[in-house]
Amino acid sequence: VQCLKKLKADHIREVKQLTNPPAGVRLACEGICIMFGLKPVKKNDPNTPGKKIDDYWETSQKEVLADPKKLLDQLFNFDKDNIPDKVISQIAPYMEREDFDPAAIKKASIACEAICLWTRAMYKYHFVAKAVEPKRAQLREAEAELAECMAKLEAAQARLHEVQSKIERLERDFNGAVAKQTELQDDMKLCEVKLERAHKLIGGLGGEKARWGDNVKQLTEQLSLLPGDCIVAAGMVSYSGPF
Repeated sequence: VQCLKKLKADHIREVKQLTNPPAGVRLACEGICIMFGLKPVKKNDPNTPGKKIDDYWETSQKEVLADPKKLLDQLFNFDKDNIPDKVISQIAPYMEREDFDPAAIKKASIACEAICLWTRAMYKYHFVAKAVEPKRAQLREAEAELAECMAKLEAAQARLHEVQSKIERLERDFNGAVAKQTELQDDMKLCEVKLERAHKLIGGLGGEKARWGDNVKQLTEQLSLLPGDCIVAAGMVSYSGPF
């Protein structure tokens, strides 16, 4: 609340030191005591003998104004989202009173003006928050559903990533198998070419075998005649030597 930012501890001390506070000061203190759930002190009514009245001034001095810094902290950190209905019912009549007016109370005390403004602001906030609460509940429900959907989405994305990884691994394995198949097919074609050449070579060598056999036979026959030929040749050499 902006009004509290201008409120200082010295302003609160001034109110505490009042021995006979003005009506506006008492009214503002009553309001804050009710908001804090503090009980008044029962005192004799000076105007009606035998009757007791609620005196919030003594309660204010002992429990509200005693520690200005603590009071400021309580005002700034007030749990405005959980104001009891009993408190709202008690403070409601003050909202209708003409004398519970910040401008009028300011004439008596700057601190009490801020307290009155704060009390009215908390009262209005209660009903605004109460009207907004169903929407807040819907928002929380929507956020919970969103969180659940996001969790499911993340789980689905994780599974999708896992499947994609498996597909990529299978594609790599498939590509490797295709490459190996191509390599084997190339090797098979090369073997076929070599085998064909070998058949041709074997076929050619098969024809040469007969010819080599005849040559061996002729050479064998010639070998048996070699000694005689050598003798004839030697005789010819000896005979023709002197000439």
